Amino acid sequence: MPIAFNVHQLLPPGAWPFRRWLLRAVVVALGYIAAGSLGLTAPQIGTQIALIWMASGVALAALLGWSLSLWPAVLLGSALVNLAAGASPTTATAIAVGNTLGAVLAAIWLTQQGFDARMQRRLDLGLLIAASIGASALSAANGTFWLWSARSLAAKDVAEAVQVWWMGDLLGVLLASVPLLLWSRWSAAQRDTLGTAALVAAAVMSASSAFFLQSQTRAALTPLAFAPHFFFCWLVMRGKLHVASAVIAALAVVASLATSRGLGPFHSGESLQGAMLLWGYTASLCAMALLIHALLGELSRHEERWQDALDTSNLGVAEWDSSGRASFTSRRWRTLLNDPDGTLTSSPRRWMERVHAEDVPRAHLMIDGLAAPGCDRTDVQLRIATANGWRWFECHAMVVERGVQGLPLRVLATVADVSDRRDAQERQRLSSNVFDHLHEGLLVTDAQLRVLEVNPAYLQITGATREELIGHVPTLLQAGISGAASASRHGEMWESLEESGTWRGEVIERRRNGDPCALQLTISAVRDTEGATRYHMLVISDITEQRLQRERLERQANFDELTRLPNRTRLGQMLAGAMAASQSEGHLLVVCYLDLDHFKPVNDTHGHAAGDRLLVELAQRLRGALRNHATGSDIAARLGGDEFVLLLRAGTAEEARLAVERVLRVIAQPYPIEAGAPPVVLSASIGATIYPLDRSDPDTLLRHADHSMYGAKQAGRNGYLFFDPEHSRRTEERVLAIGRLQEALDEHELVLHYQPKVDMRRGPVLGMEALLRWNHPEHGMIPPAEFLPLIEHTGLSARVGDWVLEQALDQLAHWQRMGLDLSVSVNVSARHLQEPDFAQRLAELLARHTRPIGSRLELEVLETAALADVGYTSSLLERCRQLGVRFALDDFGTGYSTLTYLKRLPVDVLKIDRSFVHNMLDDPQDLAIVEGVIGLARTFGCTVVAEGVETAAQARLLIEIGCDIGQGMGIAAPMPASDVYRWVRDFRGPFVLSTAFSADDDASARVAGLSPG
Repeated sequence: MPIAFNVHQLLPPGAWPFRRWLLRAVVVALGYIAAGSLGLTAPQIGTQIALIWMASGVALAALLGWSLSLWPAVLLGSALVNLAAGASPTTATAIAVGNTLGAVLAAIWLTQQGFDARMQRRLDLGLLIAASIGASALSAANGTFWLWSARSLAAKDVAEAVQVWWMGDLLGVLLASVPLLLWSRWSAAQRDTLGTAALVAAAVMSASSAFFLQSQTRAALTPLAFAPHFFFCWLVMRGKLHVASAVIAALAVVASLATSRGLGPFHSGESLQGAMLLWGYTASLCAMALLIHALLGELSRHEERWQDALDTSNLGVAEWDSSGRASFTSRRWRTLLNDPDGTLTSSPRRWMERVHAEDVPRAHLMIDGLAAPGCDRTDVQLRIATANGWRWFECHAMVVERGVQGLPLRVLATVADVSDRRDAQERQRLSSNVFDHLHEGLLVTDAQLRVLEVNPAYLQITGATREELIGHVPTLLQAGISGAASASRHGEMWESLEESGTWRGEVIERRRNGDPCALQLTISAVRDTEGATRYHMLVISDITEQRLQRERLERQANFDELTRLPNRTRLGQMLAGAMAASQSEGHLLVVCYLDLDHFKPVNDTHGHAAGDRLLVELAQRLRGALRNHATGSDIAARLGGDEFVLLLRAGTAEEARLAVERVLRVIAQPYPIEAGAPPVVLSASIGATIYPLDRSDPDTLLRHADHSMYGAKQAGRNGYLFFDPEHSRRTEERVLAIGRLQEALDEHELVLHYQPKVDMRRGPVLGMEALLRWNHPEHGMIPPAEFLPLIEHTGLSARVGDWVLEQALDQLAHWQRMGLDLSVSVNVSARHLQEPDFAQRLAELLARHTRPIGSRLELEVLETAALADVGYTSSLLERCRQLGVRFALDDFGTGYSTLTYLKRLPVDVLKIDRSFVHNMLDDPQDLAIVEGVIGLARTFGCTVVAEGVETAAQARLLIEIGCDIGQGMGIAAPMPASDVYRWVRDFRGPFVLSTAFSADDDASARVAGLSPG
């Protein structure tokens, strides 16, 4: 195919490629000059026309092999050579232009004609010669014209000069361009170097003998000049054209030098005649080498083509002669049989060694059969060992030539790998067997849904006959036919086939006898390589029994077998749906938990069968008692035994109550059990809760109704009870709060603050009262009144009490080590005090400390807790007093104690309640109570402590009536343990009562105004 020429190919490249171009240009210019200088030494016409001008070959090879843009280098080299030959600058330049133009035009034309520099085609050889003739003619005509114009050439010699010039350029192209164009072969690794060198040496020696011997022996040895033809032919046949062409060029130079010096067989008195002989000799060498090379190349390509054809057809070929040896094995034969060099299959005997043992007899029959007259062709399929294991091959053997006696002289054998084909045939046979014996029905249609093939299972399942189906559209694929898929499902099926190529679903069909059947249907589209649907595969499975069994299982899973009412599992789904409907429609949902009263005696008296009949009758009555609404109906379900659940709709709570009473009346009607026996009368207990008044989840709603049902039974049965959500909410909140307090104890969120008790008369700090606080991470410091009542009657109360005792004792021991002589009082709850092992645990806590601290511990007990069980409390206090612990009766005067009880309690301190101290300045009765408590304390030998001291007037009055010890916000607020030491250190008693305070001081004045003295 001709190649388009672009004029930009004549321009030098830019940027970095220019450096490479410049380097090549220098090489081309120097090469042209060297070749031209060598040509000037050859026989010439005049002084400027050489018989062998190899510079033209250098120019054409450079322009073809490297780049057309190198023409400036050719022009420069040619001009310099002509200047060296004695031409004027003008003449030299004009001649150089002709030389360059001829080479450029020849290179452009060869490129357009698709010239292959390997010259392995006669076409390439013809193109090269044609281009050389044209370029040489242009160069010769141009050069002689300018020589004649410059008067360097006589007019009578122009014709001869043109002929010689043309011949010299043509021969130079053939001599120089061929080895240069084959340059890549010089750089490739050469094989058989020794043989190549021997042939070259023989050619050179024979030519040298002919050209350089003395004149007296020249005639006898002249034939040696033609010996190189034989050696060069041999070189070319060995694939060494590049070597042969280079040596021919060298011999041409040598021969021209010898001829010019009067040596060699081509020397003649007439210079033109000798030059023509030399030209013909050299041209014959070039033409012979090039022609043989082109012919060998075409033969090689022909062989490569049929080898490729054999490879494409996956066919291996071998030829065996009468001696049993393989005279030829194709490339594909060696590849298929894993025989790279052909030695493993070089004879039928060795080839037979590769055949599977079970197939050897058939291989012998094939080979032996060819010996029979008239049998020129045999074939057989065999397993032969290959690199991939045993493979099946189809082997053909044909007699190509027979001898005189009819025996085969040459046998042509072919092998083709048919393993894949045999596998496909085996799969086809297997598929056919599977198709016929498949338990599922299989049907194949064309793109228009007409049946092409159907298996026996399909006919058995549907009851149809093969004749009815072939060529027709099956009813399963038709829309609008009775018994076929609905129109919506039909559209869904074809939409799925278009999108994903498959559809799967269940359909209900009728057999030919009219019986309904459930089918599992799978339809698949089979598309061609372009995506168009060619076939449809329809697979059916008879799932009638499975569907019936599934429906039975679903009934068993969702319905009670005895009463046919929904069971517990189904009830959960229905309850969730009823709750959603209640939310969307705005009605009340009454969840009723029903349990029959005294049902067990019925089973015991009349038997379980009678009991079952009664439950069936009850289920019927419950169904009859249910109401239907526009958007739904009431629901009855059986949980098991004689327990039922009703889901009733109501507009108001009163309507819900009336509905429950109606159900009870229905249940109370007599039940006939046995013929002739009196009917049984039963009642029921119903617990109910109303959604969304009770905003709980389904399980919780049932649990609330169940709890209410037990409440109705405890109330006497034959009744109903509605669940109270508010009471339940408060109970749950209390449980959550107790759990949170337990978490606070575990997470160390509880802390102790300490409030001082001081001698208000003399001033020293006597002790600290430990007060519990909750350091909540979100709500900050919470006082005990907000959380201790929650655990007052729980086991957590004792745990918190133990923790307070442990922390207070550890703090007391720490203060003693710091040098503070203080007592610590701890409040003990009634529940904590009543723990059986209270005294033992207290002893263990005290024993943990090396220094005795029991005498510095004071336990404060509420009056109401101490007098709840005076005997137990008295004995407990006595056991604790043996540990050195002192007791105080807290909030004394607020309870209902008698002096007799007080006498029995071994207490050390009485604490006046803060309510009396707060009002004693204004209320004479509270003042009398305070004076009475102080008097009782003196009588029973107890220390008295006043709580809630807030003003100087209160402190002054307490001191006057005999109470010296006090505590309260006026003295100091409760403080963290870390602040106690600093506060005690800075407190310098005794107090000095300021004269500025009097009995009628403003109540807002604090004891804090009594600054330490």
